[in-house]
Amino acid sequence: MAVIINTNVDSIKINNILNRATTGMSKAMQRMSSGLQILSAKDDAAGTVISARMEVQLNGNQIAQKNVQNANALLSTAEGNLDVIEDNIQRIRDLTLQAKNGTYSFEEIQAMQDEVEQRILEINRIDESAMFSSLKLFGGEELEEGATFQVGTNSGDENTIKANGDLFESVNFSQMTGTTSFNLMSLARLNKDEAGAKLSGGKEMTFKDEAGTGTITTDDYTKEQFFDAAIDAMDAAIDNITHRKSIIGSAGNRMDSAYATLTIQHENLSSAKSIITDADIAAQASEFTQQSILQQVSTSLLAQANQAPSVALSLV
Repeated sequence: MAVIINTNVDSIKINNILNRATTGMSKAMQRMSSGLQILSAKDDAAGTVISARMEVQLNGNQIAQKNVQNANALLSTAEGNLDVIEDNIQRIRDLTLQAKNGTYSFEEIQAMQDEVEQRILEINRIDESAMFSSLKLFGGEELEEGATFQVGTNSGDENTIKANGDLFESVNFSQMTGTTSFNLMSLARLNKDEAGAKLSGGKEMTFKDEAGTGTITTDDYTKEQFFDAAIDAMDAAIDNITHRKSIIGSAGNRMDSAYATLTIQHENLSSAKSIITDADIAAQASEFTQQSILQQVSTSLLAQANQAPSVALSLV
């Protein structure tokens, strides 16, 4: 083998190995300290693109889960108010059945009417005051067309669940029952021939007709028929409330299903993203040890290779 001075080939080769070992050690340390397999796009260009898209889906998934929880809270709030209203209407119906019975005096019926009036006031108060955050739950403009809940991570109708606008209509007593006034004393004293003279406080009971286009008054029905109309009006109101609760129930079931799906999707996406981006610490520790040994060996051998040209001095 020739003895040369100007070009130390062994030193160049060993130096390259030393540089690679040092770079390998540096990457292994960065991956262990950050926990990431991909430190920059040059490490895995395709993986960088895929993981970025997965990150978008994961972030959207978390927002969608919060959306579902908020939607369930809104529906639960509405249902709680409807439960109270249903209890009040049911009690008014019970009192109407009592008042229809001929065993009560006018004073006793007046006591029933006092309770009816308070319950009607409470129903109307809930109608005006029921809120979810800043949204008016019943009869408000924001929910007039219903509510659309975003339960998916992407755009499109397939990522939404809608609650019918019927759910959020006004729960005002008169609007639900079709009555403009509700007075048990008026019914109890009603005589078809003397309707106007015997009404309590001069208030007439009025109901919407079957077509919903007009009203029927005390001149149209006998006392018994008018009591029956009042009971039917309460039944209509209860049907109204139960219809709304059925909307809540069906939407709530879909919400629970959507939340379960989002949870599973988040789990699977996280696992897939981890495979691409997360570093295997055990493998990186092994890589670090290997590159560290190579660095030490290369450093020692480079020192010897740098001394090789000095052999030429013995020939002079």
